[in-house]
This record gives sequence, C-alpha cells and structure tokens, in this order.
Amino acid sequence: MALLLLVACGEDSDPHELTTCVGWTDNSGMPIEGMCEQACKSPPQSTGLQCDTPAKLGCAAFEASGVDGCCVPEAGGPIKFVECTTIPQ
Repeated sequence: MALLLLVACGEDSDPHELTTCVGWTDNSGMPIEGMCEQACKSPPQSTGLQCDTPAKLGCAAFEASGVDGCCVPEAGGPIKFVECTTIPQ
C-alpha cells in the first residue's frame, strides 16, 4: 500500500486574501466582527517602522509576503493591507 504525503512548501499566502479578523478591537475596546485581509488577520507586532500609504500617512509598517505595508481599517469594510509608498524608516 502506497502512502502519499503532501507537504506544504513555505510559500506565503496572498496578503490580500480575505479572512476573519482575530484580536482586533475598536476604539472602545470592543472586538471587531468582520473581515480582514490575510496580512492583517491578527494585529501585526509593531516593528517601530513607519511609512506612508495611499490610505494613511505615517502608519505602523510591517512586512507581509515580502511587501512592506500597514493594516488600515475602512469604515464599514474589511481591514486592508496597504502597501507603503515610502520606504519605512
């Protein structure tokens, strides 16, 4: 009997793929119920880097799938991973 074993390679998933938010809260401390892009599924740990994006200036940047960006909550929409337009400093 042959056993076929599939092993997932270390390939990164699409940072913009929609998934469920985990651990996000609003300004009142209430959990956010809704969707996030994959890079923002759990609040990313701050690296202390900041960059500008089309959606927000001076946001806390981090790397997801080789791209620097920030998680930007949209009113009534998902939390999106937005790429930096400036180099994080």
